[in-house]
Amino acid sequence: MGVFAWRNLLTRPLRTVLALIGLSVPILGVMGLFSVSNGLRDLVGETLSQIEGVMIIRENVPSPVFSTLPASLADDLRRLPGVRAVAPEVWGIAPNIEGRGMLVRGLLSKKGMGSVFDQPLISGQDIAAHMNLNSAVFPRALKEKGEGRFLTLEDIGKPNIVISRKLARDFADPQGNPRKLGDSLRIADKNYTIVGLYETGSLLLDVVIVMDIETARSVLNFAKDSISSIYVEAKNPGGYDALSATIEKANPGVDARSMNEVKANFGSLMGQVDKLLMMTVSLALIVGIVGIINTMLMSTTERFVEFGVLRTNGWSEANILTLVTLESAFLGLLAGIVGCVLALIGTTIANQFISGGVHLGINPSLLGMGISLSVIMGTLGGLYPAWRAARLVPMEAIRIGSH
Repeated sequence: MGVFAWRNLLTRPLRTVLALIGLSVPILGVMGLFSVSNGLRDLVGETLSQIEGVMIIRENVPSPVFSTLPASLADDLRRLPGVRAVAPEVWGIAPNIEGRGMLVRGLLSKKGMGSVFDQPLISGQDIAAHMNLNSAVFPRALKEKGEGRFLTLEDIGKPNIVISRKLARDFADPQGNPRKLGDSLRIADKNYTIVGLYETGSLLLDVVIVMDIETARSVLNFAKDSISSIYVEAKNPGGYDALSATIEKANPGVDARSMNEVKANFGSLMGQVDKLLMMTVSLALIVGIVGIINTMLMSTTERFVEFGVLRTNGWSEANILTLVTLESAFLGLLAGIVGCVLALIGTTIANQFISGGVHLGINPSLLGMGISLSVIMGTLGGLYPAWRAARLVPMEAIRIGSH
């Protein structure tokens, strides 16, 4: 039966190819959208995996950039049981760099307006406190993949900065060469000396300019007695969730975010995004099913004589139903394979032009979902034409088909 159904598809190549195109396009859309979702999931997951401590910010703000806390909170946290290290930070959106503001950078960049969302940030660190951390992200990234040195006590109050290699390329010198160690970078109306270059590989982290906290206060016009956030390390590496709860209980109005909590919240958010994507692509899938129904109806109409002859030779209604449904399912299988291959090729090409740690991902489970959806669509689309063909009385089918 399966071989017979397969041969029937091959005897009508034009109709089969048109049906494949109509059904593979929705599958390609599904694969493309979910590859973007997977890419974002991997990017944030890899970024969070580099951060181990608890981030303390003001309650109900999305990130440290929008947070303001009293500087005295750091001393209060040091007295809590289970706290190993406390490191205050000042964060802010970088003012114009090399005379170019955010909008100007977006218009002049080779990336176009996409770089508007690639905004450099300033992180002012309490250098003495950060030197006591075991899990500081930027010093580790500089040591593993960067060059130069990280900030030391000698940099307190001085215009010395550590930037990413990405920023060094984005703000190249007048000759077009990436900034290097010892070069100056003009931020607002002052020159700052680059003493270190780091590289995390994450679009979310490689936009940060690191400097002394007092220097950052001057650049960002930040109040002397205020900070943006506090990075806290626990004595027990496995006790971050408990430490977060203790900090929030002792300090109402602050949000202590352990990386486990952030990962869980992000996973829940991406789950909702996936549902929204599925609702969006379901419209395309319905169009694909309608296309299969139309194709199979035309195919069965042209083959009434064939079905009549098969019935007179002993084929039952169930046999005809199975034959047409199998043909439709095979169409779905082929369309799924074609759609998945096109998606793999498309994401491979797209990844050559995407930087910043974003990688469009198509994993085996996504491939399986795409092929399964296509087979289900093909089967559902063939049910009505199969039922219609199976109901024909043998002689009536021959009579209708002969006209």
